Amino acid sequence: MCLQMAPGVKIEAVGGTKEGTLGIDAEEVFVRMKTLLKESREIVVLGDIGSTIMAAKNAIEMLGSPPNIRIADAPLVEGAIIAAVEASLGSPLEKVVKKAEETRFVNKL
Repeated sequence: MCLQMAPGVKIEAVGGTKEGTLGIDAEEVFVRMKTLLKESREIVVLGDIGSTIMAAKNAIEMLGSPPNIRIADAPLVEGAIIAAVEASLGSPLEKVVKKAEETRFVNKL
């Protein structure tokens, strides 16, 4: 959905372990972020559960805590869509994160 609504935005997904089980491979998160930093000005991270956020925080720390990577406290699907659209409009990082985080309060019914 994100790519259909914001086709020019680079989106990476990381999930599962090397063993093919549920979870997250923190090393893979680090590698993807490092690669994205070479290709993109800014990175917004969204996650589904705590281990994903912990892996992202560790990767950011290993990268020297660059100011152009932010973790959004937002629902994964809704936050990703809004963040992608906002980024495609050329909005600054803080606005992209803010808009993604605002989706926490959107009622579905």
